[in-house]
Formats: sequence, structure tokens, C-alpha cells
Amino acid sequence: MQRFVHALAALILFTAVANVPAAVAQYTVVASGLQSPRGLSFGPAGQLYVVQAGSGGTTGKITEIRNPWAASPTTRDVVTGLISVVAREGEAVSADGISVRSNGDIYAIMALSNKGLGFPSLLGHLLKVSPDGQFHDIANVGDFDYSWSNTNFDLANDFPDADPYAVLALPDRIYVADAASNTLDLVLPNGSIEILAFFSPNVLADSTPTCIAKGPDGALYIGTLALVDSLAFGHAAIVYRVDPKAADPGNMGKVLNIATPWATGLWPINGCAFGPDGSFYASEFITTPQFSNGDVVKIPFSSPSTHTSLTGGTLLFPAGVAVNGDGRVFVSIGSAEVPQGQVVALANH
Repeated sequence: MQRFVHALAALILFTAVANVPAAVAQYTVVASGLQSPRGLSFGPAGQLYVVQAGSGGTTGKITEIRNPWAASPTTRDVVTGLISVVAREGEAVSADGISVRSNGDIYAIMALSNKGLGFPSLLGHLLKVSPDGQFHDIANVGDFDYSWSNTNFDLANDFPDADPYAVLALPDRIYVADAASNTLDLVLPNGSIEILAFFSPNVLADSTPTCIAKGPDGALYIGTLALVDSLAFGHAAIVYRVDPKAADPGNMGKVLNIATPWATGLWPINGCAFGPDGSFYASEFITTPQFSNGDVVKIPFSSPSTHTSLTGGTLLFPAGVAVNGDGRVFVSIGSAEVPQGQVVALANH
């Protein structure tokens, strides 16, 4: 399985310096000095949480940004010391996805899997974190997905693999998107896991699901990276719709076919969220075959073929997206740590 981290890391190291966008008044910096910032999620009091994949060792973090809309936001680390692994190409992975419930409980998903790496750790695990920084291991999603992909090796030609990347914690259930097994998982309250959907490969490589958002209709919308196909053919990323009420984990035919394309023609998607007006927002990791010019696009729920650029392609490797109750869009940039990352607030649109 061709994980997107491995596919992009060498290109990042080669092109990052040349493709840093010029400074423009498209956003304001909310937090800086972050190491590979990825997922974003708002808490019940308006605080914004970001996960940092770090730079190797135990540098992974969960960080809270207080008053992110204000002139002088403040930050504090809620959790530090999470394992961070750096691939030989230079890309770090650790906590990649985050989602906060209305009661303040924080859920973070760790990348990769113990089975894939060959040593025990928190990698691949779903963590439940309290606001004071205490965390509990909820489920070993990575190892479950690794085993599932090994059992279903006929679905792609380079299984097994696993890389849980995005999490969505709703009041009554938790979903995880795995960017390497290409699955949407349901994590049940007892820690057991079910596969709800498999995202079929593109023409050249994996679909690589990277984000989950709940739509106004109650369905789940999952964005894909589709990196290799986008570099070869242009904007090949897709946002899929999955109706969880129609899911049947015990029916492989349903698992393979429940995901249907909702929005197409996008550059590699690295994060997504719905705004208060029902619009869908997706971060596009790049918007050129030269591996540059990241962006955030806005898609009206009633018109998924309408894609409005919010920054004109001026972002450096954007990742997580979050939208507050006023419709202000926040995005993490520099997610590949070239240079150090930031969380920014986009200009109002």
C-alpha cells in the first residue's frame, strides 16, 4: 500500500524551499512554531485544538489555542511526549487527526500500526484525552486495519498496510479514516471496530482517505488525497458520501459500494469540515503538478460542482480545516514541517 507520506516526502524535500508562496493578506497567523501541524477541531468553549506530528522521538503534541479569533491568541500544550516517527524521506507522523465532542472530551488518532512497524507503541491507537491532559487508550485501530487489509489483500496489490489519519467523534459514535487501508472505520463504545466502507483505488494508486465531516443531511463526507493520480492527471481527488444508516459491516458488497462520489475534480485533499451554513471546506495540499500552491476551497452543499478558492493557491502544504460558528475558516499550514508550521485564520469570505 502506497501511503501518502512516503509518496510525497521526497518531493517535499526537493521542492519546499522553491515553492513557499509570497506573503499575501489572505490570512492572519493564529499560532506559529508548530511541528508538522495536522488536524484541527474546535472545543465547546471556542478553543481550537491542533495535533502536531512532531519531528521524531517523543515530540508529538496536542495543543490548545485559546481565543483563536482574537488579536492575541494564547496557546498551551494539553498533551506532550507522544511518539513521533520520521520516515527515511524526512516526513514525521504521530497524532494526525483530532476531534472534540461537545462535552470537551478530545479524541486523537495516531498514525501507522504496530504490526506494520514491528514494535509496540501508541502508534495506530485512538486516544481519548481530557482537557487536563489525561489520556486513555480506546482502541488499536492501526493493527485492526492492518489485519483487515492483509485478510482482504485482493482489494489492492500492495497490502497489508494501515495509517489511521482522521477521526470524527460524534456524541454516540466515533469514525476513523485510514489513509493506507483505504477504509472508514466505526469504533464502538467497547473499543471494538467495524469497517463501514472501502474506497477503491484510483487509476494509478490508492484513493487515500484523509478527512471526515458530518454533513447537514447526517451523512459522512470523506475527502481523499489521490496524490499520485493528481500529479499524473491533474485534480483527481474526490469527496465521497457515506450514509452510516445504510452501512452493513458484515456485508462485503455493501462495504465495497456504499461510498459514492459527491464532489470531484479536486486537488489532493488533506482536511475538511462543514461550516454553519452547510458549505463544505476542503484543504488542497497542492494545486499544481509541481507540488506547490496549496489552497482551501469552499463547496456549497447544494452545488458540489462549484469550487471557490479562498486563498488563490497561496498556502504551504495545508492540512486540517475547522470552521467556527461565525463561519471563520482556520487551517493548519506547513504540515510537512518545511518550514515550521502554523495555524492561520483565513480572510472572511
